[in-house]
Amino acid sequence: MGAFRGTSNRRKMDEPIKRMKKIVSFWEREEWLTPPDLLIIGGGIVGASTALFYKEKYPDHDVVIVDRGVTPEGASTRNAGFTCIGSISEHLADMTIAGQETVLNRIERRWNGLNLLKKTAGEKEIGYEHTGGYEIFTDDAIFEKCREQMEVMNKHLEARIGVKDVYKATKYQGKPAIFNHVEGAINSGKLMRSLHQRLAKLGVRVWWNCTAESVDSGLVKLDNGLELHPKKIVVATNGFSSRLVDIGVKPARGFVFISEPMEDLKWKGTFNFNEGYVYFRNVGDRLLLGGGRNVAKEEETTDQFGTNKSIKTYLHTFANDVLNLPDGWKVDMEWSGIMGVTENKEPIIKELKPGLFVAAGLSGMGIAIGMQVAKDLCEIMDH
Repeated sequence: MGAFRGTSNRRKMDEPIKRMKKIVSFWEREEWLTPPDLLIIGGGIVGASTALFYKEKYPDHDVVIVDRGVTPEGASTRNAGFTCIGSISEHLADMTIAGQETVLNRIERRWNGLNLLKKTAGEKEIGYEHTGGYEIFTDDAIFEKCREQMEVMNKHLEARIGVKDVYKATKYQGKPAIFNHVEGAINSGKLMRSLHQRLAKLGVRVWWNCTAESVDSGLVKLDNGLELHPKKIVVATNGFSSRLVDIGVKPARGFVFISEPMEDLKWKGTFNFNEGYVYFRNVGDRLLLGGGRNVAKEEETTDQFGTNKSIKTYLHTFANDVLNLPDGWKVDMEWSGIMGVTENKEPIIKELKPGLFVAAGLSGMGIAIGMQVAKDLCEIMDH
């Protein structure tokens, strides 16, 4: 009875607020709601980088970002903070689907994207650590298969990115491993905060807690009843893109947790396992561990935040049985993020209709390619 009464009262309070939101003042109409030159839906790494590159080229243009969260919603501040080009087992698996040339092009894009990120955002400003990356193995046959391909992959990568001997066989904590010396880690929160601080200085306006309900050429309808008529519109919502536009991007939920501080944490650096489906790193004396989406792929094809119990159990078992974390370790926080994936792992960057653009489908590599995707998008918008 009490719950019913509370719901009824809330409806009565909400209804007039919704009507009021549709009424704007003269000042708002003239100064805040004039049609912007560019409206970007999504304030994550792609949306923020698009605003940065566009505003630097057109400093007099009015640029507005709208985002449904109080922070960039999706994955940009909810990922593990890896600056990676990928493990050998991931590349070999991808080659069976997309072919060698596509995968090598993909690695080159990731490498160029990471260099663009570090150069544009600044290594100090994003908390960059050059840790190197380890792929660990619990199956000797899979390790040997990957090790046998190291020399070939190293030759390909030297030709593509100009770096010798990217991969090297080794051991870590007694487990067979392949070390990748070009990888590292960042503080994802610092990255996005520093990007948005730069946007504020450039005059880019960001409307948080503001959801776009529909888009079309020259028209964006927001959930508060407002209609905007920008000259150009960019949909940069990645895993949420299918809510607004019909493109081949599916949502993919990823689960992550971070432990409380541990004494003598053995795992230092960035690591992955099983074609990159499991990833972990230290954050100081804490362990951050995520992934496991392959355990329940169909269930995790969702844009709803939440926790899959089977994946959580799988990762906790992995932490205990494979990583051998000390008895009594505890989780401090856990969360989920929403990625956007395409069938071939290639991002979609194009003009859908006159003045309506999309950049989405980063397939779990937003840190590596997000800024490059934004730069490519800006070039398309110039044509």
